[in-house]
Amino acid sequence: MIAYSTLIFPANKKGIVPLNNRVRKNVFGLVPCIHGARLLESARTAGKNTQELLDFSVNLNPLGPPKLRSILSAACTNINNYPDNRYRGFKKAAADYLNVTSENIVPGNGSSELIRLFAETVIEPDDLVIIPAPTFAEYEFQCLLLGARIEKVDYDDILNINIDNCKAVFLCNPNNPTGLLLNRKEVLLLAEKCASAEVFLFVDEAFIELADPRESIADIAACNDFVVVLRSLTKTFAVPGLRIGFVVASPVLAELMNNIRLHWNMNSIAAAVGEELLKDNQDYIKRSLGLLKKEREWLTSKLSSIRGFKPYPSDTNFILIDLKEFGLSSADLTARMLRNGIIIRDCASFDLENHIRVAVRKRNENRAMVAAFLKVIKEWGSELAEKEIGLALDRGVAARSRIDCEYYPCHFAGQDCTFCFCPFYPCENTRTGGELIHRSTGGTVWSCAGCNLIHQGHIAENVLKELMNGKKIKEVWKRVMEPVL
Repeated sequence: MIAYSTLIFPANKKGIVPLNNRVRKNVFGLVPCIHGARLLESARTAGKNTQELLDFSVNLNPLGPPKLRSILSAACTNINNYPDNRYRGFKKAAADYLNVTSENIVPGNGSSELIRLFAETVIEPDDLVIIPAPTFAEYEFQCLLLGARIEKVDYDDILNINIDNCKAVFLCNPNNPTGLLLNRKEVLLLAEKCASAEVFLFVDEAFIELADPRESIADIAACNDFVVVLRSLTKTFAVPGLRIGFVVASPVLAELMNNIRLHWNMNSIAAAVGEELLKDNQDYIKRSLGLLKKEREWLTSKLSSIRGFKPYPSDTNFILIDLKEFGLSSADLTARMLRNGIIIRDCASFDLENHIRVAVRKRNENRAMVAAFLKVIKEWGSELAEKEIGLALDRGVAARSRIDCEYYPCHFAGQDCTFCFCPFYPCENTRTGGELIHRSTGGTVWSCAGCNLIHQGHIAENVLKELMNGKKIKEVWKRVMEPVL
């Protein structure tokens, strides 16, 4: 046995092996994509068990996977053998599912591997690649890894892009994170434009089965060398742990991709389950689409009624929400929701400031998320009230009217602005003119729209004096507010 001391490797002068001279230059500076599906990490952060959390950051079929116990049991009996790298059964099932041929199918270990495989097949250093924004981050990451130059365009302009000197265009349809589905005619126009210029068009249809499968262009990819379609079983059949996907390409391009993909890139259990899922599940897809339409409409309505929430119209199983007019940042709201047992997706990684994305799930789970949003809002309101007391005590004098405030006058001209936010919120005392509102989203919220007491000068001054004398908020209410009421 060789003594350990003889195996010490020499270091450079700084004590670091100079990898930057030995590793591909475009590897440095690349940062892994941020995805949802971080259940264990979220549970650890929240100090909860995974069973205590509802994960709305992942966009899966809310029906859950079809019954798979028998096929899983059968597949497990074969784990002592390598998979058949030809994947004939899986390829035939995928081909039959989309009415193409087995020669059109490239099997893969989920979408991310297949995006990289496509890039490895067609992208060379300094190639120009067009990617719409916002969209799935793996397209950019995998192309940068191969040395491409990236040109980003607004997703709304993707059909009108200039493809001169371009090697490939990526399109996510329906788009992640916006949920927008372009119709087949629109995508075909882009496909014709790209193909005529010998530019590759890579269309990611991972969510199309949960939107409208009729808008797919998989049939065109099967017979055009410059059109490639990606399909994922992960989202459609809610089996993310198995990692199953495939590409549809022309026989020539599919053969090239199959030649260079990793051997045995799909494990035998995933191949067997994928083959079974693709054989006969049209009733499952039909029920899924019905459930999604019903729940998406219900959830969009509830989210729209929350002040400051602006949900984007969605065609699939998730909803993007603009929070720019909401008081909390997307990061703060995400953290607060996690403390309440709900995981949502902060869309900062999509370069969308103050946006979140939530999955559409079953009704009881959607209700739980909406209730958590309302609870967070109420807790945040109480925190603002406490903060306002602190600010008023720090100032120590009545502020009177703040005419330079963008919201002045929020109640009446000449109002006292010592307390921007009522320190008694939510008092839930109807004698003030406030009222308890029953929201269409479920639950109640206290509205102060009809109360202006705290903005009356003598009341604000008396409240401030009592607080500065060390009185607790409940005692201040009794000494100042009760006599007025």
